[in-house]
Amino acid sequence: MPKPKQFRSEQTRQALILAAAELFDRYGYGATSVSDILEHAASSKGAMYFHFAGKEELAYAVVEEQHRLWTAEAEVLAGAQGSGLELMLQLSRDLAELLRVNVVVRAGIRLTFENATYRDPVPGIYGDWVGVITGLLERARDQRELRADVQPDFLARVFVSSYTGVRVLSQALGTELAPQLGEMWEALLPCAVHPRKLAHFRAYARALHCGGVAVARPV
Repeated sequence: MPKPKQFRSEQTRQALILAAAELFDRYGYGATSVSDILEHAASSKGAMYFHFAGKEELAYAVVEEQHRLWTAEAEVLAGAQGSGLELMLQLSRDLAELLRVNVVVRAGIRLTFENATYRDPVPGIYGDWVGVITGLLERARDQRELRADVQPDFLARVFVSSYTGVRVLSQALGTELAPQLGEMWEALLPCAVHPRKLAHFRAYARALHCGGVAVARPV
C-alpha cells in the first residue's frame, strides 16, 4: 500500500497531466505555457519540476497516458473471440468514444499531430496501432472475411491513415467523429471485404458509427 507522501506525490503528478491535457486539447502545445499549466493545476513550479523536466516532458506524459488508455481498450478486443473484422470495427467505434469523452486521449492524439513542435519525435504510437489492426485483419483473412487480394498490413496502414485524416477533418469542421467514420467505412469496405459478406459488414459499420440497426452475421 503506498505511503501518504507517495500517494500525494502521485496525485500531484496526475493533476499536472490532466491540467496539461485540458490546455493542450483546447489550445495546442505551442500556445500553452508552463505558467498556464501551473495555474490550471493550482500547482507550483517546484512540484512540476519534481516530476517533469519541462513542458515537453509533460507533453510526452500526456501522450503516454493516452497510449496506455487506448492500448488497454485494444488489448481487450484483440483478445476477444469472434470475427476479426467486426472487432476492428468495434475498435474504430471505441476509439471514437474515447476521443469524445476523455480529454487525455484527445490531447494525446492532438499532440501526436503536433510532433514537429518537439525536439524529439513522439514514440511509435502509430506503429503500435498498425500492429494491433494488422493482427485483427490477419484473423479476418483467416476467417475469409477479406478479399483474396487484400494484404492485412497494407489495409492496416490505409485504415490508420484514413482514421487520422477523418479525425483532423472532424476537428477542423467541428463535426461529430462517428458519422464521418461511418462514411470512411462506406468507402473502404467494398475494397477490402469478400463480396458475399459486404452487406453484413456495411450494416455492422453503420450500426456502430451511425446508429443503425445491426444484422446477424452471415454463415
